[in-house]
Amino acid sequence: MDVGLWAEIRRLKEVEKLSQRAIARRLHCCTKTVQKALRMKEPPTQTPAKPGHSILDPYGPRIDTLIGKYPELSAVRVLEEISKGDDGYPGGVSLVRRYLRQIRPARGRIYQEVFYEPGEAMPIGESADA
Repeated sequence: MDVGLWAEIRRLKEVEKLSQRAIARRLHCCTKTVQKALRMKEPPTQTPAKPGHSILDPYGPRIDTLIGKYPELSAVRVLEEISKGDDGYPGGVSLVRRYLRQIRPARGRIYQEVFYEPGEAMPIGESADA
């Protein structure tokens, strides 16, 4: 629950004298949320979420080594390599793809400047008066 919701619930109860059910209906939330907010004497504090652990974490160094050796290796191929053996990675390719996006540099677009000489044919889709 964020501070704004807590404050609005308290305001509706104390100022507008609404019932818990009416507050829940108006704010489109659960009556248990309203009860919890009314029991709290102080606004809730925002605590940052703790970073979770991934089943891919133990295989990170192995992936880093593979990508260091073969930078263009696909996520599916990396998955095949880290899944080998008894202690192989048991998960799917989506976590591998996400990890590879983090460690590989983002590829930018390459633009090429094109110059046309007067009298040359225009590329398809362009008008002559442009």
